[in-house]
Order: sequence, then structure tokens, then C-alpha cells
Amino acid sequence: MESCIKKPLDQKPTGSYTTATYWRNQNDVIANVLGIYNVLYVEDWVGHALYTYDDQSDDIYVAGDHSDFQAVGNLNADPSLQVIYYTWPFAYEQIGRANNAIFYIPKVPVMDDAIRSRSMGEAYFLRAYAYFLLSQIYGEVPIITEANVQASNYNVPKATLDQVRAQVESDLLKAINLLPETYDAADKGRVSKGAAEGLLSKLYLFEDDFAKSIQYGTAVINDANYSLAPNYDDNFTPGIQQTTSNELLFAVWNQNSEISGSLQSPMAIYFSPRPWQGWGFHHPTQNFVDEFETGDKREKTTVLAVGDSIPYQTNLSVISPEDAVQMFTGKAGQSTGRMLPSMSTTGYYIRKYTAYMPSGDGNLNFDLKQPLLRTAEIYLIVAEAKIRQSGAGSGDAEINAVRVRAGLEPVAGAGMKQLIHEKRVELGGENVRWQDLLRWDKDQIVNLDTIVGKPKKASPLPPYNGAVIVPARTFQRPKDYFMPIPQKIIDESKGVIKQNPNY
Repeated sequence: MESCIKKPLDQKPTGSYTTATYWRNQNDVIANVLGIYNVLYVEDWVGHALYTYDDQSDDIYVAGDHSDFQAVGNLNADPSLQVIYYTWPFAYEQIGRANNAIFYIPKVPVMDDAIRSRSMGEAYFLRAYAYFLLSQIYGEVPIITEANVQASNYNVPKATLDQVRAQVESDLLKAINLLPETYDAADKGRVSKGAAEGLLSKLYLFEDDFAKSIQYGTAVINDANYSLAPNYDDNFTPGIQQTTSNELLFAVWNQNSEISGSLQSPMAIYFSPRPWQGWGFHHPTQNFVDEFETGDKREKTTVLAVGDSIPYQTNLSVISPEDAVQMFTGKAGQSTGRMLPSMSTTGYYIRKYTAYMPSGDGNLNFDLKQPLLRTAEIYLIVAEAKIRQSGAGSGDAEINAVRVRAGLEPVAGAGMKQLIHEKRVELGGENVRWQDLLRWDKDQIVNLDTIVGKPKKASPLPPYNGAVIVPARTFQRPKDYFMPIPQKIIDESKGVIKQNPNY
């Protein structure tokens, strides 16, 4: 073939693109922005590994065979851990794709103004989201923007935490001005103005800027386009998520289709029981299950317990002698589609990310969207900001909005204790608890020594019998507020990036 080409260097490229041949028109812009979203599906980023950090909390025990996950969960992180390294490059991959969009979209000569504006807003939001997560996990990190693209300068030192948060704030304010409030059915799943307002409200809460947190969170709450779903489980039910629920401000928009390719987050695999097509990594603790009040509708949506089943789950398991307790007594050797004691280390699974195909073929339903930011969280963010700014009772309306939906009686005069309880049961398993505990510990609202000093325990039912699955741990301040910078990143930077203190 090569001998037939007389001037090989003069051939027009057919299998690759450059900035000169790619950023040509509106179709290129739309494709590139979708490419930023695609990073969210990656297993070692938002698609799964990010949830490892919440395994440090009192809600979840990390099972499975990943020793690096277990080290993080046991508060024994070190710079060599694989999961800590993977988080970094995928976050910066998302940032890098967003930077390219922000740099090149204004240069595209002809395109629809609304799509140009929307695309820029999406890029700003997705960059802000990655930096927000990086700031939570590592604290100080390098800031790489479109200016670095222009200068081809990517090896820069860490910025301060305040500087990183200022970058997130700047990007979100731009996104708010550029993004539409809603999308039609063809574009549903793209980030909206409400997503940017909601994330900004959350950022301000982390900065203890309560007035601004209330301002932007209230804008979401007062917009009917982002109303709470009628039923709590609507947020975790395929089909209903995208049709009757406006609550998913930001989600990994999985598609259960042969043509969707890799656009399926592996969340369902990692959270679902191993005998039911999953790998079963994250198991709720008894302490978390005990937090639910009697009659709270959220418990059944959040927690899968021994004896429970899931619609369309057709994978049958044989009841072993050790399973033959309580509702399974005398049934050893029989087959069942209910959860057995042998399926879980603690006696429980997070149920929110598990659904099965209505066809009954036994396969996981990957059409289940992965919520990353819900309107209910914004209600509770505003409630906390009001309580901390104006005192107990000032956040009652927001707290009661989520309580009443859960089938519970409203509260009056709620303070931080009630707010902390409500966030824990409303957002259980959604990668919120540990970061909340960290900032509350910094502000001396909770004491992490007490929380991590309690062993993680399994169900009191046989055969678990309340066994300790993780003994009491020790929280080291300020070291454990942030993960170490991956050693591989420090080495690749030739020492430009410095390690976090105490590692």
C-alpha cells in the first residue's frame, strides 16, 4: 500500500483530527461537549471510584478485593494507592476537555448563538464540577485553564484552596448566565442553569458563606423546573427518572442501548449484590440503617436487607445452611430470588443503583441514571445555611419539604442535629456524608473522633449477630481532612507539585 502513495506527506488525514480540522462548525462543538460528559462514565472517576472516599464515613463498609479501597476506608491512605492516583488524571481529563471547548468554541465562525452559549455554559459547569471534587479530595491542586492551553503550559504548582474555590465560583457564575433553564426531550440530561445554581449554593456552604448559599439555593427551590419528585423513589427508578422527575439537577445520563457503547456508568455493578450480576463493594452499616425513623419511605429505596427482593430480579440463589435463618429457616437447598445473608458482609446493600431489565432476563438495567446533584440536597443545603445564619427553626420549611415526601411528620424548631439526621437519610449512599462530616468537624459541629471511634457493625440478626466489621479508627487532624497527592503525579511534575502536609 505504501509503495502506491507517491507523496505520503501530502495525504489528507482520514483517521485523526487536529484543532485546524476539528473546530470547524456547530456539529464539532456539540460532539466535543458530549466528549466532556463522557468522562463522567469512567469507572475510575465519577462512574464509581469516587465513592470510595465516602467509605470513610460511618454509613458504608467497603467490601470487595481492592486493598486500596479498604486502606482509604480505614483512614490509612498513602500516596501510592491506586484509587488515589486514578482520581487525579480523570479529573484533569475532564478539565482538559472543558478547557479545549472554552478556548475553541468562541473561534468557530458560524453557529447558532443559543447552542454556542449553551455549549460554553456546559464546559464551564463541567470544569467547575471537576475542580470542586478535586478541592474536596485533595485540597490544594493545580489550576489549569484555557490560558494554559494557549501557552501550552501544564506543569504548574498547586494553587491554594481559596484559589481553587474561587475558580469554581467564577466558572459557575459564567455557567449560570449561559445555560438554559430546561431542555427538550432530545437534550435532557445536559446541565441546566439550576445545576449551576445548585452547585454554587453547595460551594458557598463549604465556604461558610451562608447568605450566598441561601441566595442561589433558593433560586433552585423557587423554580418549578427543578421541583421535588412526587415520590422519593422516582429519583432512582428507570424511566420515571427522566419523565416525571425534575429533581435530577445533574446526573450521569446512562443509556441502556446497544448504540450507547461505553455511555453506561458501572455504578450498578459495584453496588449490586454479587450473586445478582453485581460486584457488591459498598455495604451499609447497622449504624446507618438505625438512623431511619419508623415509617420513613426512604429506607426501602435506600437499603436492601436480608429477605428483600427487587422487581424483575430473576437470578435465583440456593439457600445454604448458613442462610437458613429467620424467614429462610427450614428452606436450605431451595432456590430464592430474595437477598440471603451470604450475599452481604453487613446484611445490607445500597439499593439506589440497582435495577433489572423488565424483560426478566436477569440483567442489570443500565438505563438507571446516576444522580450527582438533586434538588432535595439543595433544600437541605439552604436549611443548613439558614440554621447556621439565623438559628434553630429557620430551616424548618426546607427540612419539612423532604420529610413530608418521605411520609414523616413535620418538625418544628429544627437545629443542626435534626438537619444532620435528615441529610444522612435523604442522601444516603450518594457520596455526601463524609464530606459533610469533614466540614462539620472543622467547624466543631460534630466530633469525628467520636464518630470514627465507633466500630462499624453488621446487622444484629443471625448469622451476623452484630459483628464488628471495622474496628474503631483514629482520625488525624489536619492530615485526614484531605487525601495525599498521588506520588506518581509528584514524580511526573519533577517536583513542581508538592505533597500535602503530614504525608
